[in-house]
Amino acid sequence: MSKGILVGGWEDPRPADGEISMLSSWVKATTNRKFNEFKAVEYRTQVVAGVNYVIKVQVGENNFIHLQIFRSPLMGNTIEIKFEGAQDGYKRDDPLEPFTPFV
Repeated sequence: MSKGILVGGWEDPRPADGEISMLSSWVKATTNRKFNEFKAVEYRTQVVAGVNYVIKVQVGENNFIHLQIFRSPLMGNTIEIKFEGAQDGYKRDDPLEPFTPFV
């Protein structure tokens, strides 16, 4: 039985692609933290008035962080991308779930 997309719901995790790697690299560049490794491995999206992303990023052998990012819809010639938060302390097999971002 196939699952339909739940409007406003979070999609199932899928492997990171070029767009997701670009978004996570942008977040890395805006933080003051140093990472020896920083590789997006999977992500989930939620389509709202724009797109919410939660991204699992490998930062060590079995160390991962989760990023939450919002991308606005195209308005004129502008798209706004907002880094909403990060949580660390995850392992590879931990589920990728949205979290309450910082304000």
